[in-house]
Amino acid sequence: MIDFDAFAWLSEPMIPLKAGKYPEALGRILMILGGIATIMMMLHIVADVILKHTLNDPIDGTTEIVAAYYMVASVFLPLAYVTFTEGHLIVELFTSKLSGRPLRLLSAFAGAVTVLYLLFLIVYTADEAILRTRDGEAWETSVELVAVWPSRWLLPIGLTAMGIVVIAQIIRWLRDDRADEIRPSPGI
Repeated sequence: MIDFDAFAWLSEPMIPLKAGKYPEALGRILMILGGIATIMMMLHIVADVILKHTLNDPIDGTTEIVAAYYMVASVFLPLAYVTFTEGHLIVELFTSKLSGRPLRLLSAFAGAVTVLYLLFLIVYTADEAILRTRDGEAWETSVELVAVWPSRWLLPIGLTAMGIVVIAQIIRWLRDDRADEIRPSPGI
């Protein structure tokens, strides 16, 4: 029999990642919306396949709606939640033995680099969303056009929420002097 308690350390973050009540609430709400988009995508595709094979009449625009709305929402809206639950890939090759203040400072520096990169992505995707909104971007299906410009706003929304969580984490790492809570990863 496998003792799963021996693997409990896998679910513990290297640094406590409390980002604050409001950033975490925002992340949870967007994660739920991303989950709803995933469920809607599944139901939409299933309905399309059933209608295609039973009535020989598929739902027009399924591919476009899935690609423009559901997939984008499923990927970008949950980014804040993934950030504060430490779901992103983290390589601890050189930091596995760090703890306390050095780990907090390194984490804050990495967070600052992340915020700068996110700022670039937010500005670029928001600029693109403004342009596509102004143009009324639509994709052609077999019989009509599907407006996709609203989905362009999902990227800056998800990226901004992630940036808010990272900034809240940086502030916490720099203000929190309780080094005993910050522990090195147990390694593998």
